[in-house]
Amino acid sequence: MSSRRDFLSGAWAAAGAGAAVAGAAVLGKALSGSPEEARTVELPEALLMKAERDGGLVHDGLLVRGPATAPVVLDLTCTHLRCRVAPVEGGGFSCPCHGSRYDAEGRPVSGPALKALARPHLMRAGSGFTARLS
Repeated sequence: MSSRRDFLSGAWAAAGAGAAVAGAAVLGKALSGSPEEARTVELPEALLMKAERDGGLVHDGLLVRGPATAPVVLDLTCTHLRCRVAPVEGGGFSCPCHGSRYDAEGRPVSGPALKALARPHLMRAGSGFTARLS
């Protein structure tokens, strides 16, 4: 006959194994590098004019700057593990998750990220643009 100690030891071992399998599945999904589904973001003329006047603005995960007629748009998703980067004083961007740093043009300068921030494809939409992220 098994003791209570043997039973609890086996139960804890099974729970630990289950947690390890679940953790491995979540980590595997996170590291798979599978891209997010494509999405579009509308950039109406009023938003583009405000971005031009203010020297840039963040809208729906995108940095929008430059002239309203030819905006420059950067996706603020870190290319390492897809955390949201933030502008830093003095120019450039920093990822709070693993410390990747990007220059003002979105090129990686330090940390684990190796690719530049994405520049969505812009399509004319009336007097504004639509940014397509893939």
